[in-house]
Amino acid sequence: MSFSYKVRFLLCLLLLLAVSPVWALKVCPTCQKEQADNVNFCPHDGAKLGPVASVRVSVIELKELPAGAVVTVNNNVQAGSRIELQAGKDYVVDIASEGFQTGRLKIRPVSADLTELSLRLERLSPEAARQAKMAEIADSHEKDMVEIKGGVYILGSERGNYDERPVRKVQLETFWIDKHEVTCAQYQRFLEDVRKHGHLWCHLSEPANKDHTPFHTYAWALKFSWVGGQPPRGMGNFPVVLTDWYDAYAYAKWAGKRLPSEDEWEAAARGGDGREYPWGNTFSQDRCNIGDQPLAVGSFPDGVSPWGVFDMAGNAAEWTTTAYEPRPADSKLFTGRFGLPIIRGGSWDDNSKTCRSAARDVRRSPLYRSTTVGFRCVSDKEPWLLVPGVR
Repeated sequence: MSFSYKVRFLLCLLLLLAVSPVWALKVCPTCQKEQADNVNFCPHDGAKLGPVASVRVSVIELKELPAGAVVTVNNNVQAGSRIELQAGKDYVVDIASEGFQTGRLKIRPVSADLTELSLRLERLSPEAARQAKMAEIADSHEKDMVEIKGGVYILGSERGNYDERPVRKVQLETFWIDKHEVTCAQYQRFLEDVRKHGHLWCHLSEPANKDHTPFHTYAWALKFSWVGGQPPRGMGNFPVVLTDWYDAYAYAKWAGKRLPSEDEWEAAARGGDGREYPWGNTFSQDRCNIGDQPLAVGSFPDGVSPWGVFDMAGNAAEWTTTAYEPRPADSKLFTGRFGLPIIRGGSWDDNSKTCRSAARDVRRSPLYRSTTVGFRCVSDKEPWLLVPGVR
């Protein structure tokens, strides 16, 4: 459970505080112990009970408690979910359940109009805090997609390399594309599911016993390599790199999505006017990441495409599901066995020429892994209908 969810969970308990009507309790004149209104004689010394004047009792009822939760009030285990509180007294309510951080509420009913509440949350361990942050990042991108309207798009370029020619018109159906490149935090969830359930989402042509962990033995790649199923520290919101085509395919299927064709990718990057870069026709280094390493996704808001898609020039180049052909009109979907899937978008290690939206001269073996290559996914249905992890 994420830290932010725990805060919301405990706050919902606080909001359920309600003041009850006045209940007339009785008190023993000898031992001064209070008894319920339906008791007439003290069970300790037999003295006749008298009324307690102007005693106001508040009631809180705890809702949505986890199964098996234990509630204690002033160190006494509470039976039931309703707690009676007398004005002017202090109460400490502890809520504990397996798998949750213990929550503590301090409550003091001051008057009919005022109840003082304070909340203490147990501090997470550094590792638990890191995992909670990773979950928060993954949640923020899970269904963050942009709709690309179906229609006719101008693709290709007469000013680029020979394999970008000729300029052509392509009819595309409506689809949705990830607003950001898939992050390390998102990819970690996929890896955990593969470890638990096996290779349920993998391509049939994927090599046997394949490990989907982003890793490379070259020294230049070690800072981006995952160890123990964990991404490098501080890179949870960075695009996942060192993933080959089979990794990207399996993740997309796990997420209920697919990899884009190169035509879909280019349309999402350029819009309908055939511009050179996602933001226009003039290159600007301030609008994209061509630097020393990948950066957190969405770091260049001025470089978005006409649709509002981030990082389609620079940061990480991206796998598509199209097999390369010199003439783009001849290209077909990559089957997983024959041909070389094409990579689009340029990366942090590229330049103004290779970051152009029409550039398409990068194709690799589907087993190729690089610190410059990641991916994003597309969907043919609305993102709120997607359920990750379903076979």
